[in-house]
Amino acid sequence: MIDAVLRNAGILRFTSGEELFNAAEFFEGQPLPGGRRVGIVSNSTGVATLAADGCMTRGLVIGELDEGARNPLVLGIHADPEAYAKGIRSMLGDAGIDAVIACFADLAGGDPRTVLDAATEQSKPVVASVVTADGRLPADGPVGLPNFLFPESCSAVLARGAERRAWLSRPVGQRPMHDDIDHTAAGVLLAAQLQADGTSWLGTADGAALLATHGIATVASHRCEDVEAVVAAAERIGGPIALKADFPAPGHAGDIDAVLLGLAGQEAARAGWRELERRVQAAGRPWIGALVQPFVGAGADVLVGAVRDPDFGPVMAIGLGGRQAGLARAVAFRMLPVTGEEGDELIDASESVATQLAGFRGSPRVDRPALRDVILRFAELLRGSPEIVEADLNPVRCMPKGCVVLDLRMRIARQQPIERVKTW
Repeated sequence: MIDAVLRNAGILRFTSGEELFNAAEFFEGQPLPGGRRVGIVSNSTGVATLAADGCMTRGLVIGELDEGARNPLVLGIHADPEAYAKGIRSMLGDAGIDAVIACFADLAGGDPRTVLDAATEQSKPVVASVVTADGRLPADGPVGLPNFLFPESCSAVLARGAERRAWLSRPVGQRPMHDDIDHTAAGVLLAAQLQADGTSWLGTADGAALLATHGIATVASHRCEDVEAVVAAAERIGGPIALKADFPAPGHAGDIDAVLLGLAGQEAARAGWRELERRVQAAGRPWIGALVQPFVGAGADVLVGAVRDPDFGPVMAIGLGGRQAGLARAVAFRMLPVTGEEGDELIDASESVATQLAGFRGSPRVDRPALRDVILRFAELLRGSPEIVEADLNPVRCMPKGCVVLDLRMRIARQQPIERVKTW
């Protein structure tokens, strides 16, 4: 939650005091890099390799230079300050470089101070790892040039600088106008559900009706308490069906693999009912019936969820959906997106989701704009409905054209008055 709030505000979070003060020194003395492309100048191949590895670990890129020049540029242990100054100027003058790391290990009686002087007063950011023969930092380095004992610290501060630059360069974006959203209908539905109890889980039909007030499509569901009702529902659908065991919320059919897909015909529907009943009872769960839905074609399954934090309000989550939900903890959290750009940022925050949408290992690309629209409409529902405490739309089936919610869980509660403890 904290990360989501700080990220939305453009605040950098650090995990140690050393990282914090290193970054502060960089931000105070150097301009922000224009991007993530780094040039490295060193008198040691080993140190240059450490710097390059540190860059790639932190999402920086070793820049490609014009005319086949080398990067990292290793000058050798006998390189003089003039050679360093020339190498740094060459790196900084290259259009493919946004920042430079200057490394120097005093291996042959050089003058570390002159190397530092060669790296100062440049138009692009420069950070240094210039170390004396006894393994220490020079005591009297130039003001404004960060100099760290290890090259990994150089790459760390440049990565935070690039992160800051990226946040400042974000397009402002526009808030989409949804003329079909009915806030009043959503409020009436929520009020009706909270009449009897101060908190409750919405049933599938009520949850789908609430999403419909904000233009979010859900697959039609028919709740059946006996096998004949399943057969009748399948006949009304007139095609292959999905059959899911019904559970009192917050139970979920996918928890015990109680979902059967692509059933066609009366006999398949009857056999499916018997099989689901067997699986549910074997798992020690109560058997209360099943849900019948039209079978939806293949696509990418995404989880879109939210939880209302008592301090920060609603926070949205996105990750792999369906049976892959929670896999590898690949879920990203953000504050509620407002603009289309923020919706895209939420999608891209989960690399697994973004990769799946783009087409993975031969699977077709799916409708990313449609998923973004679902996210923004869901955010609008959460923003206007403080009664929603938590919600999972899982899965949201993303297809080459369009998205549809196949299953959902939603808990609502009556708003409690906020207790104020301050006296001002």
